[in-house]
Amino acid sequence: MVLNAAFEMTREIGFENVTARKLAQRLNSSTQPIFRAYENMEMLKEDLFYKSAEMFSDYMLKSRTKGKPVYLTMGMAYIELAQKEKYLFKLIADIEEYDTSDIHEFLQQGDCNELLEKLPGSEKLSAERKKEVFRMVWMFTHGVATLVTGRRVEMDRSEIEEMLKKAYEGFLKVI
Repeated sequence: MVLNAAFEMTREIGFENVTARKLAQRLNSSTQPIFRAYENMEMLKEDLFYKSAEMFSDYMLKSRTKGKPVYLTMGMAYIELAQKEKYLFKLIADIEEYDTSDIHEFLQQGDCNELLEKLPGSEKLSAERKKEVFRMVWMFTHGVATLVTGRRVEMDRSEIEEMLKKAYEGFLKVI
């Protein structure tokens, strides 16, 4: 209950504005149950990080569209969700504080092999090279999401799609 309430509050106001007292008010309780579940707010923040990352991952995997390249549909889904869930994205983008080997772990899973096989134009690449392309696309997509969500650049959907396509094609050429 504590994690779910904190998750909803983070979605609404950002984690930096979630305090034990505000969370207790949301739960209609004292702060005692919060600190029984979590030693401190940083431990809660870590669980929120992983819950948010899982939400983004699930959303991207469900967004795959037949007839469109997987890197494009997943990338666009990630960027769109980052814009809709700016506070959760901010938490995820705080890469210095948490173990961000999730992308590495993702690349080791069976589901990823299916995605890697569907990368257009990569048929002649080894599995390792496909993973390299995927990592580069992921890093580029995350950068675009950060810039667009932070309103550092203004781009519409078609401009973002075109940029992702060009980046992907460029990555393929250098690999």
